[in-house]
Amino acid sequence: MQVIFEELAINMRSSLLINCSLKEAKEIRKGAGFQRRTVSGYVLHIVMRSVKVTEEIASALETQPSSIMRSGMRGDLIRPRTTLHVYCTADEAKGIRRAARRRQSSISGFVLACLHRHWIAEEELARIQQKQSRLSNRRHSKSG
Repeated sequence: MQVIFEELAINMRSSLLINCSLKEAKEIRKGAGFQRRTVSGYVLHIVMRSVKVTEEIASALETQPSSIMRSGMRGDLIRPRTTLHVYCTADEAKGIRRAARRRQSSISGFVLACLHRHWIAEEELARIQQKQSRLSNRRHSKSG
């Protein structure tokens, strides 16, 4: 019985190879370390939210205009390249593959587009928070 369970558990796991630039790999590792996650955990945490949105959009639209769904990232032109091994469940891998296909993108292209959008959002949020902090400090220094 245990052998069957172990075989079933192994079959339910999958992995994806993500081709990216050395700079992107460094950024992924940095983000994973900052969030105290594994590289796979960090990537999946970000990408699976996009997969969910892609599936919701796909179910809402009968036809998917490629201008809306295509990521437009051309990261494959950046050299040097490396590969990250992302461990995931078979269902997560299936969802990522389906979302990439819907966006007419490679799996790596889809994953990297999700990560780039996340990094841009993080940078913008940090910029807004810094601006609010400076404004708050000015108000306190004028009132004191």
